[in-house]
Amino acid sequence: MDTDVRGHVAGTLRELATAVGADGGVALYHDDGDGLYELVAEQDMRAEPWSVWTRLVRLVRRGHAAQTMLLPAPGGTMVLVERGGQEGFTKQDASVARLYARRLAGDDPPTGVAPGRSPWIRQLEAMHHIGARLSRLASIPELGTAICNETREVIEYDGAQVLLFGVDGALERVATSTRRDGRPEPASLADLTSGPAGEAVTRAAFGGAPVLAAQLGRAGGATNDPRSLLAVPIRHEGRISGVIVLTGRGERFDDDDVRLLQILAGQAAVAIENARLMEGRDKLVQELAALLDVSTAAGAAKDEIALAAVVAGRVRAATGMDGCTVWHWDESSTMLRLLTQDGSWIAGNLETIDAADSSERRAVLREGRSCVMPAGVGSSSLDGQLRKRGVQGIVLLPLNTGTRTIGLIELYALDGRRLDESEMQTCQAMASLAATGLERVRLFQQLQNAADIDLVTGLNNHRYLQERLRQEVARSARSHATMAVLMLDLDGFKPVNDRHGHSNGDRVLHNVAAIVRAAVRTSDVVARYGGDEFVVVMPDTSEEQAEVVARRVVSTVRGAEHELGNHTTVSVGVSAGLAMYPGDGRNPARLLAAADAAMYAAKRSGGGQLERPGTRELVAVEVAPAAAVS
Repeated sequence: MDTDVRGHVAGTLRELATAVGADGGVALYHDDGDGLYELVAEQDMRAEPWSVWTRLVRLVRRGHAAQTMLLPAPGGTMVLVERGGQEGFTKQDASVARLYARRLAGDDPPTGVAPGRSPWIRQLEAMHHIGARLSRLASIPELGTAICNETREVIEYDGAQVLLFGVDGALERVATSTRRDGRPEPASLADLTSGPAGEAVTRAAFGGAPVLAAQLGRAGGATNDPRSLLAVPIRHEGRISGVIVLTGRGERFDDDDVRLLQILAGQAAVAIENARLMEGRDKLVQELAALLDVSTAAGAAKDEIALAAVVAGRVRAATGMDGCTVWHWDESSTMLRLLTQDGSWIAGNLETIDAADSSERRAVLREGRSCVMPAGVGSSSLDGQLRKRGVQGIVLLPLNTGTRTIGLIELYALDGRRLDESEMQTCQAMASLAATGLERVRLFQQLQNAADIDLVTGLNNHRYLQERLRQEVARSARSHATMAVLMLDLDGFKPVNDRHGHSNGDRVLHNVAAIVRAAVRTSDVVARYGGDEFVVVMPDTSEEQAEVVARRVVSTVRGAEHELGNHTTVSVGVSAGLAMYPGDGRNPARLLAAADAAMYAAKRSGGGQLERPGTRELVAVEVAPAAAVS
């Protein structure tokens, strides 16, 4: 009650005392909500601030009951008026006193006087607010911590824990209380899994009824510092999901605490169930999003490495595992080729592993079924890496296209985490989508290769050459780099076709293609231009470097002998023309025309030579005598 209100009430009490001659004083009481009247204010009472009943009893014992008037008023208010003389209060005094009592009370409790509440009512209100706060939380760990902290609002304890049943059916601690100042709670029954404490918790969790135990002693069996324990199961729709455990010094808890904790456990059960439903919904949304991503990537991918990277990332994110690798299986062998890894620490610099070193991997590839593999059981190089990294669990998912298995997805857990049935089904669905996408990419690449590869020589064909030359010219223009185009035409090839047939001619073309491919750099592009003509594109190459390569090609081709179907051998020569970007042309057509013109100039000069455009000086090539020019 603030100062102004207190002064107003005191003044009204003084007026009442004067009006009715209450020389013994006047006291104002208010119902605390539980049938008990608490002293709110008094004026000139000749005794201690006793309760109304104590004061009346003392007056009765003194024989002065007739000098006391007790006046009830609205809103649970009561006024006690006391007169010290022998004359009792008249009806007029009573009427006046009732007017003042109603003035003090009004239609509501006295102004500025809060209605009293019993501890039980205050606890129930606190439970209501606790339930409202719990309902706003969507995370199990957050809920566990809130349950521990909020319980302190209604029950005093030294320590609190929330234990929930895990996937394997064992109780797992999800939260432990902390003190209001953030410091850890004093040690008390920290181990709730063994001894009398463990037995009490087990009875509550599996029996379904609250357990109130005292004189348990500290963990370890000491009894000189007794502890009490209160364990109440968390029950939702007849199913027990866990238990709330409170511990305290001495015989701390009573039946009222049991009832309060049961109410709170009921609220916690609903909140936990809602949180699990929310987590399940969020997990389902994430799984569907992952499936959609994999499906979209599988439908749009044109490269197996890019698709495998998307799959590995989404599968690992959806399962929360520590690492993921995607392997392609060549069915003609037992080797697995690494496509990608999500988590750089997993496979290191490994590019292939042998599935023959692991019976589990062989079984997955052969049977097309998922498998949980104990860590480190295989003897492959990957298994050695996994042992070093401390991997505790491996999940193998086959990449099934529907008709065959084309590889594996491997998931790794450092903490031994296991996937539940729902997670396994999601992973298998993503693996199937990935397998379909990878197979489609493989077929697309085969078709593309068929369109880009010359069937006779195995080199790139004319279409691919035009596209690649366009790209290299554009790149050289951006980087201001030089590049070379080498045009080759075989000398003496027509007689091979005429005398030995086209099949032997194709054999010679195939051999020459292999010789040219081996004589240039791996970064150079070698293509069959048409007939017995070949082109070599050399990006980022100076004129001096290009001439070295060209001379090596011409010399190697002229020095080779080719075995025919009848076991006889022939040799052919080659004439070459070399054009440079940008000096001899700034677009593919001009470069090819310049190289072609130089090549024909070399052929007209006798063949077996290399010539540059715009000059009659031929580049000498030291080789064996040339065959006849075709």
